[in-house]
Amino acid sequence: MTAVAFSPATPSDPSGGKFVLTGSRDNTAKIWERDSGKEIATLIALDSIDWVATTSSGLFDASPGAMNLMYFVVGVEAIDLEQLKERYYEPGLMQKLLGFSDEPIRSVEGFDTIALYPIVSLQLDTQNHQLQIDLTPRNGGLGKVSVFINGKEIIEDANPPQGFEKKRSTSLNVNLALYHRYFLQDSLNTISVRAYNEAGWLRSPAFTAAYRPRFASAKGTTDNTAPSFSFQPIRGPALYAIIAGTANYAGTKLDLKFPGKDAEAMASAIRQAGGQLFGEEVHIRLLTTDTANLSMHPTKANIKAVFEDFKEKAKAEDILLVYLSGHGVTYGEAERAQFYYLAQDISSEDLSDEGVRSTRAISSGELTKWINDIPAQKQVMILDACNSGKVVEVLESGTKSLNSTQIRALDRMKDRTGMFVLAGSAADKVSYEASQYGQGLLTYSILQAMSGFKLRNGKYVDISLLFEYARDEVPKMAESIGGIQTPTMLIPGSGSIDIGIVNELVQIPLEGKKPVFVRNVFLDEDNFYDALKIGKRLEGQLQEITAKGARASLIYVDVPEYKNAYSINGFYRVKNGEVALEARLFKGQAALGAIQANRRADELEGLVEEILRKAFRILQEE
Repeated sequence: MTAVAFSPATPSDPSGGKFVLTGSRDNTAKIWERDSGKEIATLIALDSIDWVATTSSGLFDASPGAMNLMYFVVGVEAIDLEQLKERYYEPGLMQKLLGFSDEPIRSVEGFDTIALYPIVSLQLDTQNHQLQIDLTPRNGGLGKVSVFINGKEIIEDANPPQGFEKKRSTSLNVNLALYHRYFLQDSLNTISVRAYNEAGWLRSPAFTAAYRPRFASAKGTTDNTAPSFSFQPIRGPALYAIIAGTANYAGTKLDLKFPGKDAEAMASAIRQAGGQLFGEEVHIRLLTTDTANLSMHPTKANIKAVFEDFKEKAKAEDILLVYLSGHGVTYGEAERAQFYYLAQDISSEDLSDEGVRSTRAISSGELTKWINDIPAQKQVMILDACNSGKVVEVLESGTKSLNSTQIRALDRMKDRTGMFVLAGSAADKVSYEASQYGQGLLTYSILQAMSGFKLRNGKYVDISLLFEYARDEVPKMAESIGGIQTPTMLIPGSGSIDIGIVNELVQIPLEGKKPVFVRNVFLDEDNFYDALKIGKRLEGQLQEITAKGARASLIYVDVPEYKNAYSINGFYRVKNGEVALEARLFKGQAALGAIQANRRADELEGLVEEILRKAFRILQEE
């Protein structure tokens, strides 16, 4: 031990000193509970960037670089951190341990003994397109066996339990010809196999084999049949995009303002930029509640149908982009919890009814399967979600982001699909909609990057650069409304994907900043309440303007106050049928200017319009 320090004062520990930090010469530090002497966590610094935090029970959090560098040793067996993620990965571990997060810490079995996965042996018969997998069980028994092509899972479990005793085999064969659409033609492909222990929480490293296919689809057959060697012309790569924005749900509880217009803007941007790179091979399916066309509504059935359609058309060389905007929630127990995207035909965030989950919400597990069923090897997912929760009246300060369960669910999807994932989850409806940008912050930042803020070589729409820009810029944008959103970026490995070119022919649909208004208060000086309902009439006008979407000059949010938002408050007196009104335009608590208006009592709509005209005049002078 070379150093000791006590923790500073925090809201949960006003006097400070609840924890003790000790440092050692081996680049590790430990955190202890002062009163009990209990070890809370061990911190390991690999360099100035990469780190690992662990607990005695085995839970860990780590930087992406450390996940690839750190490992445990069991005898002569090396166990990478990423192999332990199913059970022991806990995003935000330190925040939870030190009381900066109110999320619970999962209870897991102690990491005392290692139930090892079986030894895997591969034999590849390239002439007959057969992969032989032999398993030698160890103390962990036999679990599922997953097969990947170029990092994309094609078989979740190639060794399911069989027979009355539900035993798994120690030898199995995979007919690669059945998956010929997943292989890059005339290129070297990597086939990977991972075996799990019987309990399902420890997976093997990837055992790989290189494979260069030599088959083509037979004439007159579907892509699901075994291949033959008849000639087929090869087209260039295509871009397939599934873009869904759900704003109007069943009922009114979950309704949002932005997802429909966000989806339309994203579809327009990708169609234009993608067309400059892929020519006519850009296939976009837009699903939005902002249309009367029922076939375009983002119901679960419609979204699944688009995936099924693309499954039959896409090939391995293509790119798949999935964009989902709307409500997202987490449901399920512990490490098996999943992220759910709520489809249009749902009326509540309550997913306890299995029937509702199966027909009106899309789980990360279902998304994983639908994505893996599409042969495209390059894949991108953008999730601009509003957490379905209580709509708060006044936001509390503090950064909100995806919770650890959501991150774990999306990380499992990334591992199984090889997909680039960017997810920005606003804390609630108010923080999602009270944006001066008139769009979800994640979507706005992506469109801003595409408009020229973050293009490779000044023209290429590079997914890694887009994601990095959004990750850095969204928290800055969110500061004006309480710092409520921090995107999560999950990258499968090295490299990136280009999805378009931006030049003088491309016009990215990006709106300028808009003022945000909240509830106003007007009182009749004689009655001490709003007898003429001027406040209600003004609210109606503000809502009508907001409903214009991209053409709206302002954003109205139905809450009493909001950081840096505008409001109009005042008094009026009615005398001899005349209304004399005096009000002020406020920005937060600061008064910006006075407003006076006079009209007859039967001309209240004109009075409200005059109030708004004068308020905007003050705004223009600000």
